[in-house]
Amino acid sequence: MEADKKKLRSFVKEHAKSPDEIKAELKAMEEAKKQYTQDVSALEANLKKFNSILDPLIDPATNEPLCWVRRPSQEEWEAMIPAELFEYENIEDVPKEVVNKIKDRQFDMMANLIEIPKHDADWWKKNSSSLVFQELFQMHIVEVYRKLGVLVGNF
Repeated sequence: MEADKKKLRSFVKEHAKSPDEIKAELKAMEEAKKQYTQDVSALEANLKKFNSILDPLIDPATNEPLCWVRRPSQEEWEAMIPAELFEYENIEDVPKEVVNKIKDRQFDMMANLIEIPKHDADWWKKNSSSLVFQELFQMHIVEVYRKLGVLVGNF
């Protein structure tokens, strides 16, 4: 017990500050806060800008961007993922009849999330019929969420 008290006294002595030092630190902290805006419209604009970040979908063979994809909000994500898929842990476990029922859903996701080039679901269905591109798109969306620390399953 006495050893703990000695450690505490040593810590306090080592880190002790005068009232003037404390005032100076508080003033510096207040000055630092002033450099950031608290204007609601500016903050909302910053938030909108942050939420509209586009990520490139990269062709692994050429390292060239294939398109630029917007990050969906949580609400959009939940609306895009068919409820039927939540029953299955892995995409491989989804029965063929469920896959057939929702197979065009991915093209709707592409139309909604791919900003450059911007096209409708029919265009994406005709022009991204490659299963490799579809898989790249799925992996890209899952990877964006993984990097952001959001748990998602395959869609």
